[in-house]
Amino acid sequence: MSNDADLPFTREEYADRLQRMRRAMADADVTVAILTAPDTMAWLTGYRVRWYRQHTSTSMPPAQCIVVHVEEGSPFIIDAGYHDELARTATVLDDVRTLPSSSEMHEASLDDYVSFLADQLRPWAGSRVGMERWSCIPSPAVADVVDAMLEELGCRIVDVTVPFRGIRRLKSPAEIRKIEQAQAAADAGVRAILAEATPETSELEAWGIYSLGMVRAGGEPAALHETVAAGSSVSALHRLSGRALLGSGPVVHPDVASSVDGYHARATRPLMFGRVSDESRRQVAIAAGAYDVVQQHGVVGAPWQQLIDALRTYFAESGAPGAGSAAYELGLSVAPTDFVGEFTWGMDDERDDVIEAGLVTNFESWTSLILVDTVVFEETGPRFLSTLPRDVLEFA
Repeated sequence: MSNDADLPFTREEYADRLQRMRRAMADADVTVAILTAPDTMAWLTGYRVRWYRQHTSTSMPPAQCIVVHVEEGSPFIIDAGYHDELARTATVLDDVRTLPSSSEMHEASLDDYVSFLADQLRPWAGSRVGMERWSCIPSPAVADVVDAMLEELGCRIVDVTVPFRGIRRLKSPAEIRKIEQAQAAADAGVRAILAEATPETSELEAWGIYSLGMVRAGGEPAALHETVAAGSSVSALHRLSGRALLGSGPVVHPDVASSVDGYHARATRPLMFGRVSDESRRQVAIAAGAYDVVQQHGVVGAPWQQLIDALRTYFAESGAPGAGSAAYELGLSVAPTDFVGEFTWGMDDERDDVIEAGLVTNFESWTSLILVDTVVFEETGPRFLSTLPRDVLEFA
């Protein structure tokens, strides 16, 4: 059994999560769920590892999952034999079922894993079984074999991706505290770049400066590469850091994220060497003005469409062609997957739902320059977490 001090949250919080998952299973008329998405396994039990085998040798298939019954007993985990201690000490689970054919000297085959899983599921043959079809794990080759096994057991497969992501969309106070800590660490990493980088610093060196500053401030690496890119295009934020020098500019984009116990926060600011032009200041001021629109219209209980329409009007009147904003849910993500959550909202949306308390998203606002933040929607109003100025930031 795990030491509670090693768990990111209390056992009471994990018990509440299990109840919520079981309610979602009942609503979907699912008897058994097989959890394979790393973030779902972590959310429900605390389970996180550094190797999920999602893109590995065909002789080393994904071979871990958590099985939950809608009513009976406690969830259990299936994992490799050499993960026994990890599963017992890093999760709330007491029932750990390791593959008998797996050891430190021998990897379980796909047949070994699927046969063992079938034995565990046999008491519920003929049931409706929930699977996370939008997870990167298992691979299609493994999923096909698991599907065939379930069909042989007379089971019907139901995709529970959306309901299972939905039950963790609204964050608890304890989860929000993790995100706040992650934001403080991300901000510290950006400040480290500003203080230490020079025009002769390469993008990768700047990424290293960010990473060390972020870790020293209490953060952990994000689920995606935290890029630092020099260039004029916002699209540079989607490429990996390389050997280009920051001085090749004209703008340095640190598009960063940090996590604490897997909970993510985001930050992006444009950085420049030397004097910043009036036009650059004007462009970033337009992007920053969208924050005021969110503060005014992003009220809990208000229609999302009201906020979206207000942002459309703001950018249409801003005098910055191509300007806009978008956002996606932030929360628990596990490397090496993605920190982009299920829930998204943006200026292209047409929707009829309302803003709920406890939702955490990023907020991207751009003209020719871009600002990215983390925002918590609370009863008292939207709260942006980054303390970095909403401006072009100048190197020391």
